[in-house]
Amino acid sequence: MSQLPPPLFPSEQWESDSAYITARIMKQSFGIGALLGVPVYAAMLLSSKHRVLSVERLLNVSTVSGIAAAASGGVVTYGRNRMSDAATLKQRRANLAYSVSARREDDYGTIGAILCLCIFPAVFWTRAGLLDLTLGGGSLGYGGGLLTHHIQNLTGNPAGKVPEPEIPADDPRMRRR
Repeated sequence: MSQLPPPLFPSEQWESDSAYITARIMKQSFGIGALLGVPVYAAMLLSSKHRVLSVERLLNVSTVSGIAAAASGGVVTYGRNRMSDAATLKQRRANLAYSVSARREDDYGTIGAILCLCIFPAVFWTRAGLLDLTLGGGSLGYGGGLLTHHIQNLTGNPAGKVPEPEIPADDPRMRRR
């Protein structure tokens, strides 16, 4: 029977499988929400005659829609996890822990967030406040990284698969601290 690998970082001590799964889905929902907020804002602008495109509002919409999507994704996932048994949760967590696609999604999202966190304040310095530029740039960058990952999957560059290693149950590394 295989078990989960030890955490990569000491701070990654999850109390339960449900918390781990919920946090992963919330990160993914945040990126999707940050990207989907921009077209909604554009549609709202097109439907109104007296509104003007504002970089500050665009960044605010991206941040708020990302937070709202993360919250709703977390609530739905938590509810789903509450209705599942322990074996199902353990299997879902193992699938997420060993998913190369999820790792690449996280990596691309983080890289996009850091890049846009630096680029947006430099380009739009006079258009919005520093807090709006950093939060909005980071959220748009994270969403852009997720979008890049999914475009690569669709165009034929999948992340690949890593087989789940077989770790003996008596392995001392698998003891809980």
